[in-house]
Amino acid sequence: MPTIRKPLEISAKWAAIAIGFSAPISVALDNVLLLAVFLLWFASGNLKEKFRIVSESRVSLSALALISIMAIGMLYGKASFHEALNTLGKYIDLLFIPIFVTVFREERSRHLALGAFVFAMMLTLLLSYLLKFGMLHGSTVINGVDTLDNPFILGFPDNPFIFKLHITQNFFMAYAAIILCTWSIFEKNRAKRIIIATLALLSAINVLFMVQGRTGYIVIAIFILYLFAKKFGRKGILIGAAAAFLLGSFAYTVSDSFKDRVHLATAEFLNWHPGKAAKGGNSIGERMEFYSNTLRIVRNHPFFGVGTGGFEKAYADEVSGTKLSPTHNPHNEFLLIASQLGMVGLAFLFLLFLVQWFEAGKLPVIENYLAQSLVLAMIAGCLFNSFLLDHAEGLFFSWMTGVLFSARSKS
Repeated sequence: MPTIRKPLEISAKWAAIAIGFSAPISVALDNVLLLAVFLLWFASGNLKEKFRIVSESRVSLSALALISIMAIGMLYGKASFHEALNTLGKYIDLLFIPIFVTVFREERSRHLALGAFVFAMMLTLLLSYLLKFGMLHGSTVINGVDTLDNPFILGFPDNPFIFKLHITQNFFMAYAAIILCTWSIFEKNRAKRIIIATLALLSAINVLFMVQGRTGYIVIAIFILYLFAKKFGRKGILIGAAAAFLLGSFAYTVSDSFKDRVHLATAEFLNWHPGKAAKGGNSIGERMEFYSNTLRIVRNHPFFGVGTGGFEKAYADEVSGTKLSPTHNPHNEFLLIASQLGMVGLAFLFLLFLVQWFEAGKLPVIENYLAQSLVLAMIAGCLFNSFLLDHAEGLFFSWMTGVLFSARSKS
């Protein structure tokens, strides 16, 4: 039996590493690999030792606590059992955090995993530049409608996203830039450092000037603040804020795309009025509409919410009799959790992020930078999107959490 377990354990590890490549590219491959990881992880045995590792991982326990609260939320509220189970299933990636924490215990496997993700994003980056400069055919827009000329490329030259929609690609590319920047900071070989830093710069350019996704802008700005604060303490926050402002000003000056996105966001916000339906295409207005109505749901059900999966019906009831449109997603993870699980559920979500932040301080230096940056990036993303609910972002968060927090502290 032990002779069978070792190959199964190695196979589980390689399947988990491969998720780093698949997450930015293919949902179908994600699902195959997740199933393979679970089956191989379980079949490889040594479960007592794995459970011991999980029991000593505060991050794993916090993730399990959050999804347990969601499971309890199935027992009450507005949703049918099927609706509640379907919603719970969208958060199932949280259950893989403990599995990934046990899989990536070896330093080499963590390096390979991060390399797999960065490789996928560099492939995306290359194709994005080729699409931008007309050397690759993607979609075209005819009378305001996207026409998919290339089934493998989703975007078009004016918005060159590739395998995922622009919001997802920009978020992933921003974090890839963070990884590359961190690697370049600690790389001792000058030639390698220049190459890695160049790739980080090209990734940041893709985020800021090419692909339309404002979440990526915020992630880059927050990382700049974080870097300076990490280096210079409280003074670094002011220096970082000035650096982020100068970068934003430069982007606004030289990039019509960046300028247009800023102007559009400002105009959409100013055109939104509480209680009035946002006009078609006003994404900021729609979000403000979702936020204000969801806050009313939270106010009416403050402690335990409307139950797991109950948001859609609760929101429909809230806008019933008005000209406002119903939605299944408020595009804010904090509000989504609070509306379904109340302040109790929201506290468990904050607990997960807080535990990650403080546990990151016990990690080796590179993992420390990347883990705290992951927390900041996810908080930023969850303010404007339901990233734990969304497949790609939710899987990325759980997988990257497992990769980074499986590192043993050298202290």
